[in-house]
Amino acid sequence: MKPSIKLLQERDFGQKVNVTFEFVIQNLKPLMVALLCIAGPAALVAGIFNGIYQSNMFSTLGQNNAGGALSAIAGLNNVFTIPYFLFIVFLLASSVVASLTVYSYILIYEEQGGNTPAIAPAQIWERVQGNLFKYLGFTIALLFLLVVAALFLIIPAIYLGVVFSLIYIVGLRENLGFGDSMRRCFYLITDKWWSTFGLVVVISIIQSIIGYVFQIPTGIFALLKAFQVLDAGSTVVGAIAGVIGTVGQVLSSCLLNTAVVFQYYNLVERREGSGIVGAIDAIGTAETPKIARREEDF
Repeated sequence: MKPSIKLLQERDFGQKVNVTFEFVIQNLKPLMVALLCIAGPAALVAGIFNGIYQSNMFSTLGQNNAGGALSAIAGLNNVFTIPYFLFIVFLLASSVVASLTVYSYILIYEEQGGNTPAIAPAQIWERVQGNLFKYLGFTIALLFLLVVAALFLIIPAIYLGVVFSLIYIVGLRENLGFGDSMRRCFYLITDKWWSTFGLVVVISIIQSIIGYVFQIPTGIFALLKAFQVLDAGSTVVGAIAGVIGTVGQVLSSCLLNTAVVFQYYNLVERREGSGIVGAIDAIGTAETPKIARREEDF
């Protein structure tokens, strides 16, 4: 069995990227099972509505091509339909629950000192239930704040978005309210905004590439509908393609959440040396772990 990964540790940029993938790969099975059990149902429903929406949309486009300008104008009314809005609602719900599942998994991992004994979905679900309303409150307040910032200039919104990428793990791990979590984020990210921004961008690109793989069935379905190859039963095919794409997108989102968590632990260790203090306290009571100390160059 591979040794558990130390969370509270200073890491440079490359180490944070590597440990993100190392952690996900090492915990792939229990983490994916938890995501499927907890966030999977909402993602499944979102995928079904996505497939229905796309099937209807391409059918409408086909009718527009045959009916001319008036049909095209009428077809615009069929774009923002009930399946579309239900898709958005369930996609947001699955994304929120998925990210909370990842954070809860890592916090339980820290408390147990690793994934032995195996972390069960029931443990994570209990933690998710206890923090769901707090997480939703954070999300609503954060969206409002970012929208207000974007009304002035896009740059303040980007700056705050990077700073507050840490707010969920800060609030959950340190049991802080929204205001205290905001102040804590500014404190931790001082002089490390660019390294956080770079990590978020790099992992987001990698996550997007992985997510596009799951969108291949949807792309094939779109082509077949565009060339009118599919007709009978196309809604079912679209729903299946939508489920694959949406569930895959939700599962791959664990990469960015995990990377943000490791950046948080890196910044906490850099600021406060909690891991070193813990290692000193453990002298004489247990085998003292070796701590790799490096100055972050980024």
